[in-house]
Amino acid sequence: MHTNPRENWLIIIRTIRFVWLIVGLVLLAGCSFGAPAANPELNNGQPSKPDTAQVTQKPFRFVVMGDSRGSSNGINEVTLRSLLEKIKGLQPLPEFLMFTGDQVVGGSDVGKQLGAWSRLVGDYFPMTSVYPALGNHEHDEKIFSEAFSMLPKEQLPGYGKTVYAFDYGNARFITLNSDRKNAAGHYVIDEQQRTWLENQLKASGNKHIFVQFHVPAYPIGAHLGSSLDAEPAERDALWSLLDKYKVTAVLVGHEHNYNRRKVDASFDGNGYHFDNTIYQLTIGGAGAPLYNGGKETKQVVVGPKASYHYMVIDINGNKATFKAYDLQQNEIDSFTVER
Repeated sequence: MHTNPRENWLIIIRTIRFVWLIVGLVLLAGCSFGAPAANPELNNGQPSKPDTAQVTQKPFRFVVMGDSRGSSNGINEVTLRSLLEKIKGLQPLPEFLMFTGDQVVGGSDVGKQLGAWSRLVGDYFPMTSVYPALGNHEHDEKIFSEAFSMLPKEQLPGYGKTVYAFDYGNARFITLNSDRKNAAGHYVIDEQQRTWLENQLKASGNKHIFVQFHVPAYPIGAHLGSSLDAEPAERDALWSLLDKYKVTAVLVGHEHNYNRRKVDASFDGNGYHFDNTIYQLTIGGAGAPLYNGGKETKQVVVGPKASYHYMVIDINGNKATFKAYDLQQNEIDSFTVER
């Protein structure tokens, strides 16, 4: 059977076009492999959910600091800058900075102080990569929300930008407001926040969860009895959620030192039983006056260490590696958590 040469050429051309089309589609799809999972932008007030199939195995790093108040525009500028210089020299560089509250001294000009703090930190980190918690010294939720306008839009009605969550890589990061008080004048993270928190924990779908707030659930020193522990039933209701969803770590400030406390079944109370071991990390040494000594020693694994410090957290798959350093770059704590 004879074929027309012109028809043969048409078949060849069509075949070549088809092959190039397939190659182009493969290359286009390949462009998305390993794409950054960072996306603190929110959909309808909820954290965006990254494609965990792409990002679960991609390592990343972030840094945690807290309590930088002082006498220069409400900031201990010398110490804070010294710590940020150390962080800026890390390799690899951290993707973002978490800050456990009390950025400034506060008072009538707290807005001005927070503006100065933002400009200072902005010399080292883009402000879209800084995620602070409201401390008792900032106190004013409206001014805090205005000062940190880059934070995710309001997720819990009535709380402005003091309560929020975002996803990065294979982790979810949740910040709560520990500055509100009950009728007795005690700090509480009440049922309204806890309901919102459980929704975030339940919908996470990520291996790692980090929860940040300023006032400790389990203080050990200067603020023992006047933190969330002043209302044990409310505190235990909060911790039962963190335990239920097996969060990777809880990040707090308020006490101006570094300490690591292991919270497990030995802290059961008020009808709540804790199945998991979760570390409460007090990271409160970015410039505020340091606190020596501790009044409580139960399950305190490290500290209190009265030194200016920061913590580096590396996420690699199901493993989180924690390292805390002082101002002289001495390692003051190191441990891993697998989830």
